[in-house]
Amino acid sequence: MDYGENSLKAFNSIDFKEYEGKWVAICETDIVCFGENAKKTFEEAQKKCKNKKIIIARVPEQETMIY
Repeated sequence: MDYGENSLKAFNSIDFKEYEGKWVAICETDIVCFGENAKKTFEEAQKKCKNKKIIIARVPEQETMIY
């Protein structure tokens, strides 16, 4: 799946600290919405980003260790 170079660059450069433990939706270079529920977050992003590619991800909490 091609998510678009701008979205991937944004994903790597955004400070996610305020979104810890939440689902975020990135469209082009911006977080367009966030929330506790992945499906609702994605649906809201679809309304805001009609016909654009969306990246959705859960931001881990600070205590979460990724190996």
